[in-house]
Amino acid sequence: MQRKEKPYYDEQGSLIIRPYRMKDLAAIYGVSAKTIRRWLDSKVPAEGRKTNLYFTVDQVKTIVTALGIPYKISLVIPMQQLKQAV
Repeated sequence: MQRKEKPYYDEQGSLIIRPYRMKDLAAIYGVSAKTIRRWLDSKVPAEGRKTNLYFTVDQVKTIVTALGIPYKISLVIPMQQLKQAV
């Protein structure tokens, strides 16, 4: 049985703000759980700290405000440029 990947972004590429676990936030920012934990400890105010299994919507907003808005970069290179590069 295959797992479905969670949709973190909507069709426009904007982050969906909802309750997330630590590993979800790590996947969103593209780092390990240890790194996101260090970032949260050093940059996020006390009200953004985790108290349960999931961060609340308000905590996620605080985290995104403190760490910055995560986004995925999509790089598309035309085939003609690829041929010229070789």
